[in-house]
Amino acid sequence: MAFFVEYPNATIGVCPNDFTIIGGEPQPVHQSTNPPTGLAVDNDLNIYIAYPRNSGLTPNNVAIATSFDSEEPWPNAAIQNCSTGQDLSTCFINVQNPVLDSQGVMWVVDSGIPPGQKSPVYPGAKIMSFNITTRQMIRTYPVPSNLFYDNLNINDVRINNTLGTKGYAFMTDESKGGSIVSIDLDTGATLRRLHNTSVVMADPGYVGSYNGQPIYSWSGTNKSFTPTGSDGITLASGNVYWGVLASRRFYYVPQAAVINPALTDEQVYATVVYPGNCATEQAGFTADDKQRVYIMASEQNAIYYVDTQQSEVTEMVNGVAPGGSGPVAPENYVVKTLIRNALIQHADSAAILDGWLYFCTNQLLLGPNFQYKNIDARRGPFRTYRYWIGRGPAV
Repeated sequence: MAFFVEYPNATIGVCPNDFTIIGGEPQPVHQSTNPPTGLAVDNDLNIYIAYPRNSGLTPNNVAIATSFDSEEPWPNAAIQNCSTGQDLSTCFINVQNPVLDSQGVMWVVDSGIPPGQKSPVYPGAKIMSFNITTRQMIRTYPVPSNLFYDNLNINDVRINNTLGTKGYAFMTDESKGGSIVSIDLDTGATLRRLHNTSVVMADPGYVGSYNGQPIYSWSGTNKSFTPTGSDGITLASGNVYWGVLASRRFYYVPQAAVINPALTDEQVYATVVYPGNCATEQAGFTADDKQRVYIMASEQNAIYYVDTQQSEVTEMVNGVAPGGSGPVAPENYVVKTLIRNALIQHADSAAILDGWLYFCTNQLLLGPNFQYKNIDARRGPFRTYRYWIGRGPAV
């Protein structure tokens, strides 16, 4: 004889009927009709959203929130689409993300890949800088066409204003072969590093998970494995940190090595550090003013973090006492959970301002490319949240 008893709010010690919520509840700050992937917040707390065109045209490529559920094109309507004969370095083709730098300049990264195509067009693959107040473009930096090989697909960007004479931009390339791209913001000189190496490429046969369901890539009823390589990126402790999306791996490399034209790719590769898996597929990365790196843990309905400076470590690890100075040794990296909540439906891009971590969600893995027979299982509206961390943006 079987006896059935319901435990509506069981604990882990009994029989849990739901996953554990970690941290407080995120605060919704904006909601979108369409799924966003890019996010920035300026010093006046304006929220900027990017709607990439990887799966088709979107009304606006970049928008600014004007209320909780309304937006307008940013910086203007005319720039959202390139017209016939227009200089492609001056208009939007397929913006992936807007990013505010430490000097209050807004940057956008444009893959330059038109909807329905696989390769960028020149000079459409670029980063562009804008004056926040006037909304005027300051400068555009096209990626040279000789770097377009193997379907270059620049996806995210971070700016270090302190390197060189005018700073450097660092980008991830999420093509199958992956790479890390740098641009000298003075001269425009561009380097593409680590292409076709294991540190920027997907795991062969990678199968992720989302809301408890295994995820494949689908074309109708034909199954394949997600090939997306280097994706999320951030700068901390003098390094470039990035994750390989179709994996649970993340890495870092000295910024100085990436931008040094005297180093070969083999020499740059030799400086790459692998601190271990981060226990999740990851979409976006960001960092704060204490060099903590945040990982959008898209498989886990969560956001993870890892401290890269020993002064921020609060526990003994491998015999090393908490506190101290200098960088954390890679073997002592411990990835932890900041927040886990069912509201976090594929956190993608993130930004930090005034003590808050902002992040957008987009249900990406419920989209047609990842669903059998290419059914679109996403259900809007799609919310952007903030969560208190008490820290400022990386400088």
